[in-house]
Amino acid sequence: MKGEAFEATAATVASKATYGGAGGSVAGFLLSNEFAVLVGLLVAVGGFLMNWYYRAKQDRREQAEHDARMRGR
Repeated sequence: MKGEAFEATAATVASKATYGGAGGSVAGFLLSNEFAVLVGLLVAVGGFLMNWYYRAKQDRREQAEHDARMRGR
């Protein structure tokens, strides 16, 4: 259960990092600051990849649980 809580928290943090990075990228673009745009894009892409990884793990875990329940019937 601890691992599942960690993964849920990590997925939430990754999602918020994606939004924060995207917002930082837009702000950097509007302020014509190339460094801020680059950092914002890197944070957004990193958050997206983390979110994708943990959502895929969650999907596999839920599918395995579903399969186990169907075999038990």
